[in-house]
Amino acid sequence: MKKPPATAAQPSPAEPDPDTLLMLRVRDDDMQAYSLLVERFQQRVVNIVFRYTGDRAGAEDLAQEVFIKVFKARQSYQPVAKFSTWLFRIATNLCLNEIRNRKHRPNLSLDDNPLLDPGQADPTELETSRQELVQAVRKALDALPENQRMAVVLNKWEDQSYEQIAEAMGLSVQAVKSLLFRARAAMKEGLEEFLSPD
Repeated sequence: MKKPPATAAQPSPAEPDPDTLLMLRVRDDDMQAYSLLVERFQQRVVNIVFRYTGDRAGAEDLAQEVFIKVFKARQSYQPVAKFSTWLFRIATNLCLNEIRNRKHRPNLSLDDNPLLDPGQADPTELETSRQELVQAVRKALDALPENQRMAVVLNKWEDQSYEQIAEAMGLSVQAVKSLLFRARAAMKEGLEEFLSPD
């Protein structure tokens, strides 16, 4: 009986996460790998913290603290999930702790806050209706409870799946779905005048 011809394209195991591989090098005290990870993720972490706290200077400081924690935790790092999921969990915990430590939750800044689009033009150059919508979205997001706000930030602006958000926030997938459902309902109510037909 003739053997079937060998095929070149055989299914291969999933490629390892390159960031996880870098973190494993960091675990072995490779400072070059650590610098690469900081370079790759610093802006994303700053954006998460900024969108959550609305504080530009504070976002820079907290992002730096996130990477200090990453380095301090390097010896105990275990690659059970993608590196980004582990990193965002550290960032999430720091943001939640920061807000809880403040006497009053700050409002998201309406100036110099690229909440909807980091590359958007200066708000003064936007048409009035667009400015009003941007401000309304920011106020609606700021009005959400802490966990709901973080779930929205990770889902909407970091494009994280329910599973990734659950891992980052230490919750079940069902709890994340519930948080996002309630957050969307609350934001929809806060944005009703913009969503209602004339």
